[in-house]
Amino acid sequence: MTGVEIKAALDGAPEFVAYAVEHLTLNLGETHPTVVVGRRIMASLDAIPDGAVLVTEETLAAAIHRAWPYRRNTATGLVLSAASILAALRAEP
Repeated sequence: MTGVEIKAALDGAPEFVAYAVEHLTLNLGETHPTVVVGRRIMASLDAIPDGAVLVTEETLAAAIHRAWPYRRNTATGLVLSAASILAALRAEP
């Protein structure tokens, strides 16, 4: 699976989280830690830019193989390369 848009992958999740937070707010109150975290999750989901794409080690490895289809690219080597790239992207500058 490649080129999966995040909005498609999360289909229905923002609505579910909003419903759950609304329900929890009525039962637990605005300041309950679970409600606060739920609101943070809602904000994070809203902050995903349009056109964002879901990238995993497997999809990145497949993309690397398409770009450089050499025999020496073993499945394990590709996944390790992809994992290294994702780790570098997550690291603080």
